Amino acid sequence: MRLIWNQGAGFSFRAEEFFGREEELAALLRVCLEGKAGIGASVMIYGPPNVGKTSLLLKLKYDLQTLPEGAAPPRPFPFYFSFSKILSHPLALSQHFLQEYLWQLLAFLGDSPPAGFDTDEMCERLGTYGLIDYREFLLAHRRFTERGDGLSALVNAFSFPFVSGGEIFYPVFLFDDFQYTCKLQNIPDGAILSILRPYIKSGHFPMILSGSSPGHVTSSLKREGLFGSFQMMEVGGLSPAASEKLWASLFERRKIRMPGPIQARAAARLGHIPIYQRMFAEEVSFRNAQVTDEIGFENLFALSITEGQLNRYWREFFENAFPDRGERARAIKFLKRVVYDQFHLDTFEGALSLLGTSPEEGRRILSGLEFKGLLKSDFEQLRFISDPVLADFLYWAFERGVLGKSGSQVAASLVQAKLSRAAAEPAEGAREKWIAVTKELMRMWDSREVPMLLFRFGSFRERFGGKGLLEVVIGLEKEPQKMRLPKISSVSTGYRTRRSGLRFDFDLVAYGFLDADFSEENLVIWAVDVTTEKVLTAATVEHFENRCRLLSLEKGLKAGQLRKWILFEGSADPDALDRVALYDIFLTHRSQMRLFLNLFGMEELDIAREDRKAPAAPAGAEPLEFELVLPMKADTEVVAARVAEEVAAYASLDKDTVDRIKMALIEACINAFEHSGAESGKVRLRYILSPDRIELFVQDEGKGFRGGRGGEESKRNRGWGLKLIRELVDDVEIETGDRGTVVRMVKYLGPEPGKEGEGSPGPE
Repeated sequence: MRLIWNQGAGFSFRAEEFFGREEELAALLRVCLEGKAGIGASVMIYGPPNVGKTSLLLKLKYDLQTLPEGAAPPRPFPFYFSFSKILSHPLALSQHFLQEYLWQLLAFLGDSPPAGFDTDEMCERLGTYGLIDYREFLLAHRRFTERGDGLSALVNAFSFPFVSGGEIFYPVFLFDDFQYTCKLQNIPDGAILSILRPYIKSGHFPMILSGSSPGHVTSSLKREGLFGSFQMMEVGGLSPAASEKLWASLFERRKIRMPGPIQARAAARLGHIPIYQRMFAEEVSFRNAQVTDEIGFENLFALSITEGQLNRYWREFFENAFPDRGERARAIKFLKRVVYDQFHLDTFEGALSLLGTSPEEGRRILSGLEFKGLLKSDFEQLRFISDPVLADFLYWAFERGVLGKSGSQVAASLVQAKLSRAAAEPAEGAREKWIAVTKELMRMWDSREVPMLLFRFGSFRERFGGKGLLEVVIGLEKEPQKMRLPKISSVSTGYRTRRSGLRFDFDLVAYGFLDADFSEENLVIWAVDVTTEKVLTAATVEHFENRCRLLSLEKGLKAGQLRKWILFEGSADPDALDRVALYDIFLTHRSQMRLFLNLFGMEELDIAREDRKAPAAPAGAEPLEFELVLPMKADTEVVAARVAEEVAAYASLDKDTVDRIKMALIEACINAFEHSGAESGKVRLRYILSPDRIELFVQDEGKGFRGGRGGEESKRNRGWGLKLIRELVDDVEIETGDRGTVVRMVKYLGPEPGKEGEGSPGPE
């Protein structure tokens, strides 16, 4: 008696409960129908486990079997076979494959297969349809089986379907869970693909492979030189509209009522994954529950996660994936950090360090996770599954198994967490733009050193209060106390509970590692809040500190693992500054942040896409003027360019204009350094910012030169540099003589004088 068979999957499939995936079905159906003309494309379907790949193949099989009558033969015969049901011995697989093919072919031709799956009897019945070559294959397979030659038996069985067909039908192969073909005993990895290779290369047979572990399959495809023969199709969750249709079908059969808004929330909460929706509907029906509001839904969902169907599904999944209890515990703890805590790692090195076990066991765990489809590897890069149900299951497993909490405690925590969090408000306004800039900045830290004063507003104000921008820039360059930033692994936006409600989370939460060492000991978490209130109050600081304490307790952080950072742009109460110092909170003002951004070569206005314009100067207002004296030493022109960048920031210029000003100024400084011959060894610079222009003056005390755009002397001395400067700015004036040279460069902030409204020149 055969206990394992594939046709059972077809019997359990209900076409009326399949919704969505119209584009994928249309593409696959086209591939299968083109096989009639001998054009057999190959497709690899991949995606997370349980997302609905099997249902997609079975719906394709159903559509092929129910094609309208009257089409000219041959008809497509969809042969579905799941490798997840096989026995690991190659002889058992080959026997199973032959039985399955003969059984499904008889059913396709309208015959009744024998109850005992007798291959001889099935061959006899197929002979009545003119299919008389099958017996020779069966006799050869028996000889290989008697000799114990598993590889030859596999070659025989998997070659068998390709000699069938002809004028009556042509085979369409739907191979599910193909990654399990690498689990055969004493058979090389990729042997099945080696057998199928000539038929795939021929291009005459439509072949659809499916699996949760594309890495294992694609590596075999590449070894066999078949990767280019396959089209790749990634499958995710359903669309919201398809999920709602599925709810309607599931609830109608079970007499369940659920309000429309709750249905939409439930579908999103379950990741729009059909199998989760079916499990939840069965849970509601079994408990005879009625879901009327958000609280009722979250309570029932938490119950299913902690002791119901969703819990049993994932428990069985991990028990099958990791039979060893120790490896299973480490895998769940690791995944909880990555998936639930959103601690996104993208390298094998970082993942092995976070696992905290031996390299051999770490590789086994990562390989097991990849095989089961929970992570995808691309060379040295990793990408982990995003599944909200799995994330909550991992939270339950960690809290229950590691911390020893009861199921009811975990369920209560899940309900409270989900009800207290709502989606973040839409990113709009100055505050949201500032958050986006900070998020981008943190991703660039990469273990660099920065002046500690950028995080200490009180000390920064004491040292630089009332001083000009130039003094601040130079002072920070000489600041001895530095802070080494971590290498940020991930940074995500936090959440609010309700509009104008209490805060439970943070504007940004970042995970990083000190000294770029991906280990548990060097892990640091940054909690960041941005406030745009006019005054930073003690109550705001106190509320931030309380949330940080809760975060530290929840994550089980050690001393020094949580870094607290507040960014603000108004003034600060003395009490607020006292509490910042007491709680060791980093505090950064908007003015410090602009200096911070410049250190990393970022333009705040460009990244934040702010549409601010230069403020109009009040009537009679004098232009802003800055002066700087540089020694004639290598690289000091960079200081001049940085000051120019700060001056240009006042006018909110675009990045291209700022770069042109900086380049022109650097060129003028280098000319003065190299050609002036000034005994003082100094160059004086002036920056004048007016409402309509920026003027830059570079003055040396050298011997002077003869200006002009041509001539050998100009070319030999300053000619080429001046030509470049003239191309970068709008106007250039040069005054030179025995007492030195002054180069004046002008960049207009609007249309150049005399050019506003000009049209095309008329004919001469």
